[in-house]
Amino acid sequence: MRGRAMRPALLATLLVALAAGLGACGGGGGSATDKAGDVEVLNEVLGRQLAAVDVYESVVLVLHGSDLATAQTFLAQEQEHVDATTKTLHGLDAEADPPPEKIEFGRLGSVREVIELLYEMESATIDLELHAVGQLTIAWPRPLVASMAANQAQRLVLIRQALGASPLESVPEAFETGETAAPEGKMKP
Repeated sequence: MRGRAMRPALLATLLVALAAGLGACGGGGGSATDKAGDVEVLNEVLGRQLAAVDVYESVVLVLHGSDLATAQTFLAQEQEHVDATTKTLHGLDAEADPPPEKIEFGRLGSVREVIELLYEMESATIDLELHAVGQLTIAWPRPLVASMAANQAQRLVLIRQALGASPLESVPEAFETGETAAPEGKMKP
């Protein structure tokens, strides 16, 4: 976002490995009960993704320069997540019928406020998607949802840097759960 959009190749490799590992967890069968539960979980994920798309569509109206370009990229990625989750639901012969979710935010003021909003949204989405991986009983959707959570974690690295974190501060924990607080007071006005 703010100039130094470092490409954390090592982090990306680790996140892909994490996604593959999470996808391999658990059994692979799937009864009708499993399918109904999985459809509910995937629709909840889809509801969150649609709400995130709405937020990104709002923030691109107030950002400029590299912040705008980054938000537009994240918006496109989030739309890809929506499309993939919808396709997964169809692959389960189920309807994409997510519960409506709205991510509340006030007037978008400073760039810092916008970036903090994105940080909170991405953190909560990681938490939801990681929990979804653990709830899915049919194996084949797990790697997809895990890779979406890994993508959200990649975004948090760049968002932390936009908030003023150093490269090492951008990856503060060995495991990204979406629970780490945003860096404070470092961003240049």
